Amino acid sequence: MTTVGELLPQISSDSGVESERISLIFNGTPLSDKNRSLKDYSIKSGDRIMVVVKASLTPNFEQILQKYLQASYNTHDAKAITSKFMSLLSKTLDSLSIDDIDRLANAFSESY
Repeated sequence: MTTVGELLPQISSDSGVESERISLIFNGTPLSDKNRSLKDYSIKSGDRIMVVVKASLTPNFEQILQKYLQASYNTHDAKAITSKFMSLLSKTLDSLSIDDIDRLANAFSESY
């Protein structure tokens, strides 16, 4: 049985829209539980499911980086590299002391 969670990546792949921005509605009912099967929602073959795409926010750094990397790498590798980079960036930022942050702020303010 196909679950809502299995259907979302298919729609995302076919449409090029991130699955986080996709909502599914059947007969006015949001299909919000990704673990439930389509049968649990009484969806049969041939039934229509409405796909709603939430407006895109301004792309964040992670999205921009991934798109840039996709020029040189396949989608899977670009996602993996982006994920690893974001993890390392987060750890690095978390390790900064107040003095480090102050020095960075001063350096940036002098360059403007």
